[in-house]
Amino acid sequence: MTEDKQVKIAALAKRLKLPLLAGFERHISREADFSDNLLRLLELEIQEKERRGIERRTKAAGFPIIHTLDTFEWDTDRLPKLKKAQVWELATCRYITEKRNVIAIGNSGTGKSHLAGALGLEAIRQGFTVRFKRASDLVNQMSEAQNERQLSKYIKTLNNCHLLICDELGYLNFDLQGASLLFQVFAARYEVSSTMVTTNLEFSKWPAFLGNDQAMSTALVDRLIHRAEILNMNGKSYRLKDAKGEVVS
Repeated sequence: MTEDKQVKIAALAKRLKLPLLAGFERHISREADFSDNLLRLLELEIQEKERRGIERRTKAAGFPIIHTLDTFEWDTDRLPKLKKAQVWELATCRYITEKRNVIAIGNSGTGKSHLAGALGLEAIRQGFTVRFKRASDLVNQMSEAQNERQLSKYIKTLNNCHLLICDELGYLNFDLQGASLLFQVFAARYEVSSTMVTTNLEFSKWPAFLGNDQAMSTALVDRLIHRAEILNMNGKSYRLKDAKGEVVS
């Protein structure tokens, strides 16, 4: 092939956003016919596009640490009420297409953030967009947006994702303004997009960290738990096991 043709093919491949096509000679077999080589090139381009998409969506999600399901510690002695079958069902992401929520409740150190992040990664691998926010960071960012008169824009941008993961809800108390901001996000996503929450407190104790507003807390919980999957993750802390010198896989 002449150099001129190679340059033209590379230029056209770039315009079509088909990077592997530019170096097609590395991916084809001279023993195969044209249609087989074309099919192989197209399959490779699809794989590369999906890989780049996963990489881009994972970066945009904002995971503090990348966790996967295969590294989660499945221990029935430590987490006796967590149903493995329920978790694997969530990994199919059917709850996202059905616009349902997921709430993981359990004491500190039981792997709620790990599991939420891992399920978020599974959603990304299946083509969904995800945002991972610690509850305190979410409220702070919303407060800043409100001060800059950009709150509606921020909520709209946030709610464009298929799955919003709100981590560590209940670890810090919010005043009425902070609680109101959280309510706006959850209310806007109600039956429109999925929300996943990790919390260390049972629902009856939520008013304590939501500005002691019983009515708002009740309304918020009602929207979250309607048609939601509840993961009971009360159990022994794996971090406490580490501190005691026990082996954790």
